[in-house]
Amino acid sequence: MICSSCKKNMATHCIEHETGEVFLCDDCFERLGAAAEYGTEPNFFVSFLGVEGAREGQCPVCGTTLSDYTATGFVGCAHCYEAFREELMPSIRRIHGKTVHIGKHPLGDGKLFELLDERKRLRAELELAVKENRMKDAERLNRDIREISKILYRGDFGGEDDE
Repeated sequence: MICSSCKKNMATHCIEHETGEVFLCDDCFERLGAAAEYGTEPNFFVSFLGVEGAREGQCPVCGTTLSDYTATGFVGCAHCYEAFREELMPSIRRIHGKTVHIGKHPLGDGKLFELLDERKRLRAELELAVKENRMKDAERLNRDIREISKILYRGDFGGEDDE
């Protein structure tokens, strides 16, 4: 049996779905993962991703085509984001609300996390100052750490996490 996705390799995995069976080779199974279980129709993700009528292209590194992306919703590698930038950015913005990764913070990216990061940085600097016998610097750093700890303890850091 030939792979239902790439139509090149021999299929080694069979995924049963209410609309039929999908046969995938090892490469496509690894690339598609669990998404193959959700839809067997070609271009299953097209309506969700909204990249219909886009130009056909291919990633120069992994060989993933725009058709592969629209069918699965997955890019093949990190270089695909540059190769398909025009087509991907509107979908990414619509799905995630932004196109720049800013990291994760459980309660947001407010003043609380800035203070925690600053205290951590000051503690590392204090440790270095003590090792190097810079007692005046160590004293100043210790004072700064205590001030930040007081603010954190009182909870009046005034950030957006305060609500």
